[in-house]
Amino acid sequence: MNTVAVKRGVHVVKVNPHNTSQNCSNCGHKVPKTLSVRTHSCPKCGTVLDRDENAARNILNKALCEVGIILPACGGLDTGQPVRQETSETWIQLSLL
Repeated sequence: MNTVAVKRGVHVVKVNPHNTSQNCSNCGHKVPKTLSVRTHSCPKCGTVLDRDENAARNILNKALCEVGIILPACGGLDTGQPVRQETSETWIQLSLL
C-alpha cells in the first residue's frame, strides 16, 4: 500500500490505535467503555460524540502530531483549533485508510 501512496504523492503515517476510542479527543481524559457503548461522553469536559468519531479524531491527532503539524494540548484539542506549523517546501496529505 505504501508504494501506491508514494506514487500518488500521499504520505502514510501508521498510528497505534490503542485507547483511541477510550481517550477523549477533546481533553485526553480516559473514559472506559465496553464495545456495546456506542457514544463517547466525557465526564471531565462534557464532550459527546459517536464512539467511532471520537476514535477517528484521536487517530488523526496522533498522525498529525507524528508529522509535526498539530501540537495537542493534554491529549486533545482544548481550544478546538489545531496549532499549525508552517513548512517551507513540503505539504503532506493525510488520509485515514
